[in-house]
Amino acid sequence: MSKISVIVPCHNVEKFLPKCLESLIGQTFCDIDIVAVENCSTDSTPEILRQYAAKDSRIKVLTADIPSLQNARNVGIKASSGKYIMFCDSDDWFSPDMCEVMYKAITESGADVACCNVTLEYAEDLSEKEKRLRDYTDYLKLKKSGLHKLNNRLIMKTNVVVWNKIMRRDIVEKILPFYKTVRVHEDNLLWYLYSLNANSIFYVKNHLYHYLLRTGSIMSKVVNTGSDNPHKMERILVASHVLDYMRSLQKPTQAEKKLAVLVCEEMLREASKQFSNEERAEVCNRINKQIMETLKTKDMFIPTDSDILNVHDDRTHLSLLWNGLLLKTRRTFNMLTGKKISNNLKRKILLNELKIKYRKASYRQNSET
Repeated sequence: MSKISVIVPCHNVEKFLPKCLESLIGQTFCDIDIVAVENCSTDSTPEILRQYAAKDSRIKVLTADIPSLQNARNVGIKASSGKYIMFCDSDDWFSPDMCEVMYKAITESGADVACCNVTLEYAEDLSEKEKRLRDYTDYLKLKKSGLHKLNNRLIMKTNVVVWNKIMRRDIVEKILPFYKTVRVHEDNLLWYLYSLNANSIFYVKNHLYHYLLRTGSIMSKVVNTGSDNPHKMERILVASHVLDYMRSLQKPTQAEKKLAVLVCEEMLREASKQFSNEERAEVCNRINKQIMETLKTKDMFIPTDSDILNVHDDRTHLSLLWNGLLLKTRRTFNMLTGKKISNNLKRKILLNELKIKYRKASYRQNSET
């Protein structure tokens, strides 16, 4: 058994795969096995994998018969043996000491997961427009360092990508039956399921992972298709799968229920940007029903013109009124001083007003019954 297994899904990456594999076999930390899963390629990817496996016994080459990144990861996880698991996309690469630094971070701190900073690399043929659309620098940048208790706020603030993390095998194996099929946003699902079973995280400030932005990748297609994106319902599927996992728990804690609601809120908000009004109403009804059946909470999502908002709030009616007054005072002050009123402030005011209306409607309904 190796200390780390690195899972590498490979699909039509003949141009990028050698650099990826060289970065893995050249790690300063040698006690690793590399599980490369060939995933229905039509180029020379299989031959490249065979050549590298012949010269380094740590490389195991498997074949997946379903053209899916998630399926390839599942195949790789089941065939690996490391106590810890890492992921590397086959068009990206590790810094030479990534495995060493990440292993020390998770073992010496006792954390359940460790996460490092990322360097964005740009393919030569990437246009300036694509660079702007896919500039994930701020999202991927770690805002903290060292060991932290993994609470709901940190879970939602931490980037969901799995390739800049090292995870415990026992936790990964526990959630694997619930890592159900999604065509995109599979990282979201894996991270949320994993974090529901983790207590601590170690943030490594080093930029150890190199993420290549290029045309033709899965995420380039997702970002650039907008409202015509054929996968726009996949975020809703992620939320549904998380709720399915919650249903499997005997007695979920309030913190676990709250996290499930936060995941639904995040997925609905991001997906709503690509939905029509009819689609927003339909997914709200679906998720509301699942939340009610699974979590037994009073959370309620409603569609607005370009968003989906959770209007349930445990605060009193008076507290909501006071919060609304503060927000509107802040808006008035900004107007008087010539400061731009941010979309975030506008959203908070709208949401607070909707919460007040929802609270009033609930009071009326309760009094009538």
